[in-house]
Amino acid sequence: MSSVEKVISALSELENDIESLSVKVQDMKKRIISTSDNEIAQLREKVIEVAKTESEKIISSAKQEAEEKSQKILEEAETNLTKLRENTKLSFDKSVKLVVDSVLNKSDTT
Repeated sequence: MSSVEKVISALSELENDIESLSVKVQDMKKRIISTSDNEIAQLREKVIEVAKTESEKIISSAKQEAEEKSQKILEEAETNLTKLRENTKLSFDKSVKLVVDSVLNKSDTT
């Protein structure tokens, strides 16, 4: 075999090796992309789950705070209503006494 034939044969083998490597690289690229897509999907699910858990905590906390505030407002309203009833009763009693005194005083003067 002449040196030219050896060089051509070596170049042919090199070309075959390069094509084989190119196919392997393309296959590896596809596997890496597939693995990356799977990892992205898993991370997306984890992020969604964490966000959901955190939002539930925030909502629960806000709900509890709102319930506590509404209970406090209700207690204050009950206290104010009781005071209003007491004041109304006192005012009513005073009004009745004034009317009775007024009527009695007019009866005495006639």
